[in-house]
Amino acid sequence: MFLSRNTVCLLVLLSIATSACGYRFAGTGGFPSGVNRIFINLYDNRTSETGIENIFTDELINEFTSRGNASALGLNAAAADAVLTGVIKKVRIYNISKASEMIATERRVIVTVDATLTAVDGRTLWRADGVQGTDTFKVDQNNKDATEVNKRAAIARAANELSEKLYNRLVEEF
Repeated sequence: MFLSRNTVCLLVLLSIATSACGYRFAGTGGFPSGVNRIFINLYDNRTSETGIENIFTDELINEFTSRGNASALGLNAAAADAVLTGVIKKVRIYNISKASEMIATERRVIVTVDATLTAVDGRTLWRADGVQGTDTFKVDQNNKDATEVNKRAAIARAANELSEKLYNRLVEEF
């Protein structure tokens, strides 16, 4: 019995599509060491940028919620299997575009954080050090308040990027 060329191609494609190659979409794994419920502690802000610890904590909570894991969030540390803590280590801002030698038109913000998942018994279950998020913002030479608003928005976007990276690393245990 001979199979037609189309049938052979279909069988080959079907076997490739159903083989277990180990590929998964990012962020589709489970939490480390059988953790089911995580409490996200307020980030520790070790920078001069006031109030950004709230932005980063909120973004991480939003990442869990948007991924369908809102039920995995503990309301407090006592109601969780593990506590996720973050430290905002560094915020660097530098010029990336200039109108002249002394006038910046665009800046980049780079935020560096460390994160640790700790079991209720004190064991470190997962750790990610030096994770960075970046974004750019416009500089308004005539309006320093507008530049500050743009900077804060860029920091929020960097927090969003960092939260996505941290969540993906956490569920992939990377």
